[in-house]
Amino acid sequence: MAEYKAIGGKISIAAIRSYLFDKKIDKGDTLVLNLMDYEHILDEIRYSGDKVDIPVNVLGVLLTKSNDVPAGKIQIVKNEKTIE
Repeated sequence: MAEYKAIGGKISIAAIRSYLFDKKIDKGDTLVLNLMDYEHILDEIRYSGDKVDIPVNVLGVLLTKSNDVPAGKIQIVKNEKTIE
């Protein structure tokens, strides 16, 4: 069963950055957002004047979207690296 977490406020680039630092989320991991929250992030990037690169990532962490994630929450998917 998926675990959804609140990041302590409205989903934004600043809130995501703070959460990544606070929780020590690794580069290569993925944050899954609700569709509306994901669109809000895209709008925030567009209005900042920055170029929107798809796939979207923040500090090396991929942002994706899903209908399954409740609004205002995130799901963390750890990067499962194969060690040879």
